[in-house]
Amino acid sequence: MQEQSMLPEKKAAGKKVNYTTVINLVLFCGLIVLYALYFAGIRGKSSTAQEEQISSLAEKVKEGTANIAFISSERLMEEYELAKKMRQEFNEEQTRMENDLSRRQRGWQSEVEKFQRDIQAGSISMDRAQAKEQELMQQQQELYQLNESFSNRLMQKELEMNNELLEKITEFLTRYNEGHDYDYILGFSRGGGILYASEQFDITNDVLEKLNAEYLSTTSQP
Repeated sequence: MQEQSMLPEKKAAGKKVNYTTVINLVLFCGLIVLYALYFAGIRGKSSTAQEEQISSLAEKVKEGTANIAFISSERLMEEYELAKKMRQEFNEEQTRMENDLSRRQRGWQSEVEKFQRDIQAGSISMDRAQAKEQELMQQQQELYQLNESFSNRLMQKELEMNNELLEKITEFLTRYNEGHDYDYILGFSRGGGILYASEQFDITNDVLEKLNAEYLSTTSQP
């Protein structure tokens, strides 16, 4: 009986799920570019109306009459309690999926190794060997599909987290701005689109304090 005619020699069921780029806090980069309240306010208007308002704001900036502030995007994601809670939940889900997939892969690999030993020892019939080979190949395919399913579930969870955070922060900043009347509230991150921002326009501490107080007040309610 020829061993090489049996199961293709593969040591694993497929590449391990790579969640590194998903779980990294940079996963919130789509959110970190905070909705500038100005642009949120003109959403849904015609392109001509938007151009007119952008032109008007450009004139304000040129004249020095625009009211602008910024928030540190990195600090917002590191210190906002809701973002921290979501990151912890995401880590736990990622670890659970990785452990589940690894356990299944180890079980599959053990069966492959036993099958190869049975072939070498001649303790399995040709019919049984062919049936077992098909069974192992089916299990391998299922592991590929599980890998893909886990990746998709994490990407979906990432999207839901981004959307929830974006909605919470945008809604909060809309209310926050009622007492400040900023034309712009920008998200500033090192290496981002804004290369320099004067500290006098930094409202990160105030925003974080109020954001966290509001979030903690809701979580402490019975």
